[in-house]
Amino acid sequence: MPQELFRNGIWKQMKPGEKDLYTCLAHRSERSRNRRLTVSDAEMYEEAGVAPRTCCNARKKLQELGLIEYERERGGRYTYELCDPSTGRPYSGPSNVPVIPPKQDKANTEPQQENQDSGRSTESNGDRPSPEVPKPLLSPAWKDLKGWH
Repeated sequence: MPQELFRNGIWKQMKPGEKDLYTCLAHRSERSRNRRLTVSDAEMYEEAGVAPRTCCNARKKLQELGLIEYERERGGRYTYELCDPSTGRPYSGPSNVPVIPPKQDKANTEPQQENQDSGRSTESNGDRPSPEVPKPLLSPAWKDLKGWH
């Protein structure tokens, strides 16, 4: 599943039938190693329990959301192509070549910064800040108080 579905809040907007259809298409796509596949509503019903009317409504909504493109074929079959959720368009390149999302390099996208409260630096430990040292509850001057031995 593309992470953009969850990061952009698309998944929360989707109805159960839309999620079922998309999950089934994503599974078939992964299994066949192809983002373009032809499936009938009857196969969707048998595989995922998505009723034909639900399939029809879900198909339209998924296209509106930019998650799929589809064409009707003969015999009640549909050719689907999974799309890039961030663009709403089919992934570039041949549909049988796996899409590997680029990893973001945090070192290049986030400036090195000092934490002014604790003096921690993110520079010495890569992306992780060094553990914070707890501050004493009393200052060292407590020893100078009268009556403290």
